[in-house]
Amino acid sequence: MKTMFCYLALLLVFFLIGISAHAQDEADRYPQRFRYRYVEPGAFQDSTITAGFDPSLYHPFFIKSRDGQYSLHISAYAQLRYNATFLSNTPEEVQSVETGYLLGRFRMFLEGNLTDKFYYHIRTNVNPAGNFELIAAYIQYNIDNKNWLRFGRQFMALSLEDWMYPLDLAAIEFSAMDFEFALWSSFGLQWRHIASDKFRSYVSIGNGSYGGRRTFPAPADSDLALIGRGEWNIMGGTWGRWDDMVGRKDKFPLGMMLGFSIGNQFRFDKEVIQTQPNGGTQVNLDYSLQGQDMHFFAAFNRTWTRYESGVGQDFYRDGFYTTLGYWIDNQWFSYARFDFVGKGNTPDPTNTLKNYAAPGAGVSYYPFFFNNKIRFTLEYNYLANPIDATTVSPDGQLGFVPSPYGAQSSLRFQAQFGF
Repeated sequence: MKTMFCYLALLLVFFLIGISAHAQDEADRYPQRFRYRYVEPGAFQDSTITAGFDPSLYHPFFIKSRDGQYSLHISAYAQLRYNATFLSNTPEEVQSVETGYLLGRFRMFLEGNLTDKFYYHIRTNVNPAGNFELIAAYIQYNIDNKNWLRFGRQFMALSLEDWMYPLDLAAIEFSAMDFEFALWSSFGLQWRHIASDKFRSYVSIGNGSYGGRRTFPAPADSDLALIGRGEWNIMGGTWGRWDDMVGRKDKFPLGMMLGFSIGNQFRFDKEVIQTQPNGGTQVNLDYSLQGQDMHFFAAFNRTWTRYESGVGQDFYRDGFYTTLGYWIDNQWFSYARFDFVGKGNTPDPTNTLKNYAAPGAGVSYYPFFFNNKIRFTLEYNYLANPIDATTVSPDGQLGFVPSPYGAQSSLRFQAQFGF
């Protein structure tokens, strides 16, 4: 089995070397096609047209009023995957190779302006189980060009990875750290304030972890969450550049951003907290570098879980995630990743818990330059410890399968497409 892992790793390395050796300047290959050059959003939209398709926009299909006050933008994308997972140290009666197809997600967006002061956003999803989810539905009031307020179901600005769109990630999927610690969609009120081109902040109050999936009368994970986040745009121009975390070769000059956040969750149901946690606290620190032909992202998370006295033992867990990418040209992107979730001081009476540590690498091909919706990716990951011995819940989205036996590797291909 170790030989199999070596062959797969070598295959991926040779694939990357081959791409680099044959890469040409995109201007030489496609001198007449605007879609391989960066353009400002809205550059192809005639102000006199009230409906159409503008590929420079994130949501390209549009309908708008003649005065431009009202607008509706529509977009959608899907992620289809093929996973091959190779298990080690398995008994003879247990299959050592698991393969299968997976719908990573299918998302649809409806968003636009009611007036220059009011913006609306609706986002739906079909998850890998085939279930429909309304993951975002909010109204935003633009107080001025430095402040807005959002009310409704939305992603709160806590961890930067949870804040990103999946199609803007460097890798195929979010990290195990994000799966374990992110809030996902919740219901609440959020305020953003831009102090300058260097500093901006977010403050929110909501119903907490996975609140968007919970029902009345109380969320299962928390009843209240208070969150604050600050960001420092160290260098690289305006805030708009960070809407695209992957970027493109020479799309932007080199930029750096540092973020810090803290969140606190509370549970008030007296019956629930007699057997379950009564709350928790989370701290995030992240650093982003993007521009020219480079991409780098690193994030650290510590999450504390609290119990009532006599119910359970308070504990914490840590997470770390990083991606390092290089644009070979405007269409080929290579990257390495490292995903870590530590056991921290989680109660472990049998002393069998292990850390989740998964390095990986991949390569993506982006046929078009105006957005990231169409992408084809090949990715390899290796998990050193049995996933059943870690504190990470097995999830097909991560590319690994439940197993108590030993290390495992995954080779994944994803076709991402949409409009």
